[in-house]
Amino acid sequence: MRKNELPPLMTIADTMAYLQCSRQHVYDLLAAGRIKTYKVGRRRYVDADSLAHLFW
Repeated sequence: MRKNELPPLMTIADTMAYLQCSRQHVYDLLAAGRIKTYKVGRRRYVDADSLAHLFW
């Protein structure tokens, strides 16, 4: 993986660091349908492809 590539799935904390925003903003994007997430057990993972589409 190159330095500028994102992993396929990111935690909420990783997403906060990547977007440089608050946890609430990440959940607002999720509620608005702007990013796609997956739940595995109690954890939620953000699809990196949906993050890339935020900027297109």
